[in-house]
Amino acid sequence: MSLTLLDEIIGQEKAIAFLKRIIANDRIASAYLFAGIRGTGKTTTALAFALSLNCRNPIDGDGCNKCSSCKKIIDGNHPDLIIIEPDEDKKVIRIDQIREINRHLAFSPALGGYRIIILDPAEKMTDEAANAFLKTLEEPPPRNTFILNVRDPGELFPTIVSRCQKVPFKALPSEDIVSWLIRKENMDEEKAKILARLSEGSLGKTITLAKDDLLVDRANWVDMLNSVIHGSSDMLLDLAQKFSEFGKKAATNKKLKDDRIALMLGIWKSWYRDMLLIKLGGTVDLIFNSDLVNLCKKASTSYTVDGLIRSLAVIARAEHDLMTNKNLLFLLERSLLGLKRATDL
Repeated sequence: MSLTLLDEIIGQEKAIAFLKRIIANDRIASAYLFAGIRGTGKTTTALAFALSLNCRNPIDGDGCNKCSSCKKIIDGNHPDLIIIEPDEDKKVIRIDQIREINRHLAFSPALGGYRIIILDPAEKMTDEAANAFLKTLEEPPPRNTFILNVRDPGELFPTIVSRCQKVPFKALPSEDIVSWLIRKENMDEEKAKILARLSEGSLGKTITLAKDDLLVDRANWVDMLNSVIHGSSDMLLDLAQKFSEFGKKAATNKKLKDDRIALMLGIWKSWYRDMLLIKLGGTVDLIFNSDLVNLCKKASTSYTVDGLIRSLAVIARAEHDLMTNKNLLFLLERSLLGLKRATDL
């Protein structure tokens, strides 16, 4: 296999042009902040950047995928590529992980190129870890480059952000995602358009939706949501329990389970967004769930515009709480109760 090269990354032309320019000019900073929503190519770009910086025979600023350095990165055993991710239990980057970085920094890069250290996602650092990392950023040794992948720079200490060069990653245009799905997944155009809209500009989310055929799950999630909104409180609590447990058999760890909950919340958000669009007289071609438009019109009759806005706020809070490791059952109970209260009937 080979990694995606810088020139192969879609929808991030400005970011890629900037990175290729600094490689060509040999003006590599000690830290970069790759900022944008999940699934827009930040991690893929970070790996491509590491490949290019350490390639023995670069081609137009890209890695060759063939030299010894490229092969080590592709195989995942390059000694100068370090990826720091949250632990599986608490979903945070701990201070001891930052201390491990400092032990590496005491030595020059093993293969004489650049040591690339990727924190993904950087906002998962605990306050202790962030304070320790800030000290590391103050005087980094030469030929060591940090890449901090972050959804929103506001979730990091301002003192960390100020020491990084910011590289924005934008949400991908829907047409780029549609083109990619047709070209890479051999998908029919209508299905590709629905997935592209539901992905909210995230290619990573699109790939997950396409791979797991979550359009089937989407219909079930919407149907159950509509049922519980008009059902009893006991039904609401039972469904919250069910949602908090679903995916255990399929998910190998808590992160995958939470990712699935995040997808469900995203589907719910698109559903309320579409109902709001209908209530406001928007055109059908702007609806994300275009294949369920008749069901969406029927469901929207239970809401006022204010009720739909309140519902979207409930889901936004649930998405935030999911990322900050709140109790999943409580999160779902509170969210479903908030959505139920927003109905008019």
